[in-house]
Amino acid sequence: MDESLLRPITPADHAAVLSWNEANVELLSPLDEARLAELLAWSDLGAVIGHQGVDVGFVLTFAAGSAYDSTNYRWFADRNPAFLYLDRVVVDPAVRRSGVATRVYDAIEARARSRGPVMCLEVNLDPPNEPSLAFHHRRGYLEVGQEEAQGHLVSLLEKQLG
Repeated sequence: MDESLLRPITPADHAAVLSWNEANVELLSPLDEARLAELLAWSDLGAVIGHQGVDVGFVLTFAAGSAYDSTNYRWFADRNPAFLYLDRVVVDPAVRRSGVATRVYDAIEARARSRGPVMCLEVNLDPPNEPSLAFHHRRGYLEVGQEEAQGHLVSLLEKQLG
């Protein structure tokens, strides 16, 4: 893992992670210190995203077999024996369109290849997250279902990696 791009979340990062999550909570799920600790314990990867020496976001992924209790994760787990689920990725708006997200996805998809042949995630349809949908479609993610969860309609996306 490229430590300048992705480094493990430490307790010193929790306040920043919670702040990034709160700034994007309408597209994510609420998160507090206890829930963050729980998610990190279940996660395959919990990382801070770095860009030009500055922390600019975070990412959480979960592999098949995790105890993660997300409805969307469980939807994929019921259909795929081996996969990596991208639960949250937040990048500071100040560095959007700089290639950071592309580099993060390249790294996560490379990691996913060793966890299973499928990368899974969901993107909000209501409220719509058009930039995210366009980004994922350009990367080859295909909708395999839709789900209503926590008051949001989401597009369930998969990418075959190998």
